[in-house]
Amino acid sequence: MQGQNFINFLKNIVFLQLFLIVIIAGVGIDFAGINKDRLDGSDKFSLDLSAIAIGISPETAINLFALNSVALAGQNATADRWLVDFRREMPENLMVANLQLPASRGQHIRIQESDKSWADIKSPVKPQEDKVEIKYYQALEEYQVVLYCTHSAETYIPDSGKARCDGEKGLVNDVAGLIREQLQSAGIQADFIDNIHDYPDYDKSYTNSRETVKDILNSKEKLLALFDVHRDSIPGKESADTINVRGKKAARILIIVGTDERKEHPHWKDNLAFAEKLYQQGEKMYPGLIKGIRTRPGTFNQEFFDHSLLLEVGSDYNSFTEAKYAGELFTQILLEVLEEEIS
Repeated sequence: MQGQNFINFLKNIVFLQLFLIVIIAGVGIDFAGINKDRLDGSDKFSLDLSAIAIGISPETAINLFALNSVALAGQNATADRWLVDFRREMPENLMVANLQLPASRGQHIRIQESDKSWADIKSPVKPQEDKVEIKYYQALEEYQVVLYCTHSAETYIPDSGKARCDGEKGLVNDVAGLIREQLQSAGIQADFIDNIHDYPDYDKSYTNSRETVKDILNSKEKLLALFDVHRDSIPGKESADTINVRGKKAARILIIVGTDERKEHPHWKDNLAFAEKLYQQGEKMYPGLIKGIRTRPGTFNQEFFDHSLLLEVGSDYNSFTEAKYAGELFTQILLEVLEEEIS
């Protein structure tokens, strides 16, 4: 009987090894590449699946498998920590959401271009210098635009060496500050509220920034737009999308619009209409800079104002220079939209 039990034990070991081999082989397959030809020629609402293709080494696959199986992880089991990180990266499970998700995981993609015509915008203008030249908008002098960062620690890996600077102000704050400066140069009364909202308790980020939003609305009588500035993060992707505008690379921008699926949100359709105006103007001026509009359950503090949006300026693997340039170009788009709205 003992001999038979030992043989069964060996069989189980062999089957387990075969199972691991199948798992490792499976995660290395590029399914996006298989379906790439089928996606060519699709309309602007299609998703670019190649952007989220997963390619990892066998060693990484084994580690990931261990992370999901306490029994296989042995002394290196990290299930509790993994569950904490998972909770933080799944906004569907939180009252306040961490938006570090790929665009393709949004429940609704309102606008998403499918071609690469935006990759190299031709222009007779000479290559850009340090900053984009901003014209003056006299009609906007009496109006206000305010920016803030709910996830204040977000930054850009190529410059900071990490994706977050917990307890400090990441480079996303500098992007927001640059947009403020560009708006001020154009004549509008712009402000950037640089409060830290995501420390010491990250899960209270939106609770903290809600107070900032209320203070802004109580102090600004002619507010035209309110922006929560972030940067995106796509798990498993260690590169970043850019477009070439006048000889310089710019990060791409994703607009997030919260909906009324979780709680009352009287302004969400107004916010969506504003986002679509920005997208359409962006396609006229810098096609592909604004890569899409994603609607998500939750308000993200946008329920208090009818021109309130969340901007993902690039991803964690964009450089700070690329993100700044994107902010400068977006400012031009925004000014054109605001001038048209008040006229």
